[in-house]
Amino acid sequence: MAFPSPSPHRKQSPAQSTTDGEATVNPVFCGLVVSICAATAATLPREYYCPITIQSAADFVERNGLLAGGFLQAPSSALDWCMATYNFGTAWSSISGMNLSDKRSYRGLSDSAMGVRYLAYYCMEELDYVEQQLMRRLFWLLFAGTYSADMLGRLAIGLATPGFETICPRPLALSDNQLDPPPRTSNASEGTTDEAPWHGDDTSYIAGLNSLSDLFGIWHEIRSETTPRREPRESIDRYLSMVQRVIDGLPPELRWRGGLSRPPGATKGHDVQIANLFITSLHIRSNILQRFGVAGSYYGAEHQRIVDDLLEILYHMPQAVFEANGHSLVPKIRDIGAAYLDQFNVESGGASTGTGTGTSTSTSNVSSHGGGRERLERLLSRLDDLDYWHGLSLEDAQPQRVIE
Repeated sequence: MAFPSPSPHRKQSPAQSTTDGEATVNPVFCGLVVSICAATAATLPREYYCPITIQSAADFVERNGLLAGGFLQAPSSALDWCMATYNFGTAWSSISGMNLSDKRSYRGLSDSAMGVRYLAYYCMEELDYVEQQLMRRLFWLLFAGTYSADMLGRLAIGLATPGFETICPRPLALSDNQLDPPPRTSNASEGTTDEAPWHGDDTSYIAGLNSLSDLFGIWHEIRSETTPRREPRESIDRYLSMVQRVIDGLPPELRWRGGLSRPPGATKGHDVQIANLFITSLHIRSNILQRFGVAGSYYGAEHQRIVDDLLEILYHMPQAVFEANGHSLVPKIRDIGAAYLDQFNVESGGASTGTGTGTSTSTSNVSSHGGGRERLERLLSRLDDLDYWHGLSLEDAQPQRVIE
């Protein structure tokens, strides 16, 4: 699965269950398998998956009633239902021009959030150890999606409630093999398994998810303040420091060192997480400056530093990293650029572009600022490549650009 954070699915059990024929007798599990195919096709749109499309997958599930009433079944099946609705919600947001505002996406993610909250509150003891860990992963993926939508001015799903971290703690940093050991074949003495190995078998990506949760936890705290507790400039400095502490506390394999260097032991999966974590941190920094609305040279320079850091990542991380993140990073990048342009307009006496809602950027008002204009042009140039038309998963048509 191409999630910017680890997938909530375990690798071995779906594959083994499919081999054992569970998909033919368990409609919810079959719907989960179909949803994984749909999410893959939607989040990696430059590949060609015909005849699998998000629409054909959704039609198949609807036509056969695979997910109908799934939440009302036993907790283990209800968890499969939650993961399937999450997959479809993610898929619809990836291919729709409305992104997280798409009704189908909002319904899928809201259904998943409702189910996970219920299971965490009422059914935790009825789930086995592996299922509990999967539910925690899904909960915190939904948590990240909730506050990512909020920062973009979208209607967020109702997930976080008082005491939610006690009800559903963070998942443990377990690899696939640690979480769900693969079944052994007849050649068990040789240590072989039926599954083809991949880097996630013995490498855990949960540290990236937990760090992402730390970042969005800062925005959750900001949004939870109903009345200002301190002066705006003090709040900005405090929250920017909190973001920096999360970045400074990343494990070595998730630290961005700039340029083309890579941390030792980092995999392609870590690269995907690095891009997501650092661009998310820059988006939060940008939103902090916008929320508390303090003008001045220091905070103008902070906007500039944010864009400089963003350009460093955009121009030095491999293209495949951004492909694997799907369309999730594009609205954040666009929002950062719009906030930067707003800052220029304020300093030069121009009109605001109305940041915070994904407004697209323009360089018409920054012609007198050579450095700023160059930054905006470089950012727009990179966005032009990343913000491709991703509706290919809707139709059975060959894509114009395919990764070799």
